[in-house]
Amino acid sequence: MELKAKKLLTKREYHLYSLAWLIILLGWALVMNYLSNKFFLRVDLTSSKAYTLSKATKQALRELKAPVLIRGYFSSNLPAVLKSDLALTKDLLNEYRIYGKGKIKLEAIDPEKNPSLKDDLRNRGVFPVQFQVRGATDLAFTEGYMALEVQYLDQRQVFSNVVDLEDFEYAISSTILKLASEPPISVAFLSGHEEPDAYQELKTLRSVIEKQYQFSVVSTITGEAIPEEINLLLVIAPKRLNEQDKYALDQFLMRGGKIIFLLDGVEVVEEYLVGFPKDDGLDDLLAHYGITRNHDLVMDEVNARVSMRRGIFQIVQNYPLWVKIYVSRYKEAVLIKDHPILAQLDAITLPWASSINFSGSEPLKAIELLKTSPQSWTQVGQFSLDPERLPSPIPAPGMGRESRALAILVQGSFTSFYKDKPAPTTEESESREKNKLEQSPETSILVVGNSRFIKDEYLALGNSNLDFIINAIDWMTLGGKLIGVRSKATVERPIDQELSIAKVLTVRFLGPFLLPIAIIIYGLARFQVRRREKKLWATTWKEIGK
Repeated sequence: MELKAKKLLTKREYHLYSLAWLIILLGWALVMNYLSNKFFLRVDLTSSKAYTLSKATKQALRELKAPVLIRGYFSSNLPAVLKSDLALTKDLLNEYRIYGKGKIKLEAIDPEKNPSLKDDLRNRGVFPVQFQVRGATDLAFTEGYMALEVQYLDQRQVFSNVVDLEDFEYAISSTILKLASEPPISVAFLSGHEEPDAYQELKTLRSVIEKQYQFSVVSTITGEAIPEEINLLLVIAPKRLNEQDKYALDQFLMRGGKIIFLLDGVEVVEEYLVGFPKDDGLDDLLAHYGITRNHDLVMDEVNARVSMRRGIFQIVQNYPLWVKIYVSRYKEAVLIKDHPILAQLDAITLPWASSINFSGSEPLKAIELLKTSPQSWTQVGQFSLDPERLPSPIPAPGMGRESRALAILVQGSFTSFYKDKPAPTTEESESREKNKLEQSPETSILVVGNSRFIKDEYLALGNSNLDFIINAIDWMTLGGKLIGVRSKATVERPIDQELSIAKVLTVRFLGPFLLPIAIIIYGLARFQVRRREKKLWATTWKEIGK
């Protein structure tokens, strides 16, 4: 058998050949580096895509009209664990720069290298953060900078500690949208009618709104109109509204304003666990807009657990009057329709909720956002709130087991409640009648048959209680630009408890060794291939020698 000999390279040719390959590899590295700055690609295997920017953020960046400057103030003396966290932050900021296509400018500054800068930073609200540094024998406290400053034209916002931001993308994207909104979007709470206090009972909701929008508290008790600059008004559990108040709400809606009503159909006295129908004066106004309120209490077999005292004992038990809505599961079961307001929501708990119905007609359109399970029932008239004495479902019409709406969104052009009736009399009644609006442009109202679920003391009942209202505000003001950004987080995937012992041991103990074993197998395979080639090379030289 005649073998064809391979051409042997001289030492000089071998070096030139290696140098050419090195130049080619360096060239490819430069090309890939250039392309990576022009085109960004990251493989994110987390279920919520926590380490890549959402489509909502990318769309917001494309719509920017002027450049946004993001300055990072990062100290070089930070511990390794904090530097690791900052590396993820810097990666996301780099994505902002790339997808911003020239509209996002990044600057990184180390204040430790410029001590004179620290006084200026303090005046601008940028402060260092204290952290611990472990020495050889003890712990020492020191401080460093981990801050961001977002600037759009003459407006800016500072984050003194970016590592502690619970939702980095939402914080930065909402800030950019807030600063770039022209004119600024304004959200207000109605007050003056014994509503929950915005700075006490609704502190969490208010603080989240303030981060994104201009916030204020407005009153209609003097007969004044709701200010023109208000875009969205939240009406939360007023004691009772009179005609002056309702006229102000009606005319606010007629000029295109949007309203979220969070209303209780039953007044609950928690201390004594008693309830009675609540008359807040809004039934006729809402009915005109197509919403029928039911002064009932809804009970559901899908509910939250509560801790109740029984004598000297504290008992934890299911409480049907605290209705729990699993949004994602109900959407999968087609119990509720998908809507941007419901995006990324999990569980919402409504304590002592009342049902509502849509009774309107075209051109108004209604969407039932929150509904109970089909295993819910109601009680009316005399209300029993004691978990040991709750009434069972009865076959009376409307009270037996069925799914009930607890939140309805109504969209369209509304007719004024005062179209065929005079405006309420005031000292300026003539001018009010003359300027009365009778038809609204396209707008929307959201009615929820519960107000307690967004109070600070009840927020923890459902992990999506707060997000539901913030999603609604975002959708009704910004068209939902931020809904796809909120609540992105990595989710732990624990080992299924139902796995067999053998499978658990395999996953826990064999798993960490799979990659090293794979590398070893690959190395052995390469070794065998090289060994075979070496034998063939030796055989070839022998044939040539003959």
